[in-house]
Amino acid sequence: MTEAGEDRPFDNWAKYRSTWWTRYFTGDLAHFWPSQLDQSEPDSGGYRWIARSGVFDVAATDSQHRELHTAVAAYVWGVGFTARMSTGRLVRAFTANADTVEENLRRAAAILAQDGPVAAYESMLAGGPNQTKFMGPAYFTKFLFFTGYCDAGAELRPLILDRRVAIALRERGVFGPKAGNADRPSELYRRYLTFCHEQNPTDPAAVEADLFNAGRAPG
Repeated sequence: MTEAGEDRPFDNWAKYRSTWWTRYFTGDLAHFWPSQLDQSEPDSGGYRWIARSGVFDVAATDSQHRELHTAVAAYVWGVGFTARMSTGRLVRAFTANADTVEENLRRAAAILAQDGPVAAYESMLAGGPNQTKFMGPAYFTKFLFFTGYCDAGAELRPLILDRRVAIALRERGVFGPKAGNADRPSELYRRYLTFCHEQNPTDPAAVEADLFNAGRAPG
């Protein structure tokens, strides 16, 4: 992996330093950190790199803490280099919910496998049985994506829904002009998944990647 990253469509490489995160995962929380994220060689600047494929590798392990590690790896990949300024805020989803976050993720993964991504999404929203404080849709949909996307036989496969994707969906008329800002109910998630699957039934994540790249804030 080079400083500039590899030219892989939709793979979205991100760079990080483990210490940005592991300083918060100490003592009783040491098991929150996936060891796979320490296995690559740092580049000349001391950074490690992770792509979507690397998070999928974490999600595919037969680990006691698979769901927890998948969520942490998804955070590391999702924020990349910008985490150096905001890790303390981001990591609260795990440190402030240390006694409940892993079980919430396990239950959500079970719902995803049995009832599909919309039901799992709804369970993780505020007020849902698997809500985790400080973990909003932009982040828990990353967890759902890496947990369930490889199930190619699912009627709907989970995809990431963040602010940039929501902007692009509004521009294309899939969402209303104000939908998808702070409030993203499960019906919006269903509408989004349906749109992506209709556009590309075999690889809806390619549509999500296009939406993400298109959804830059104006100005």
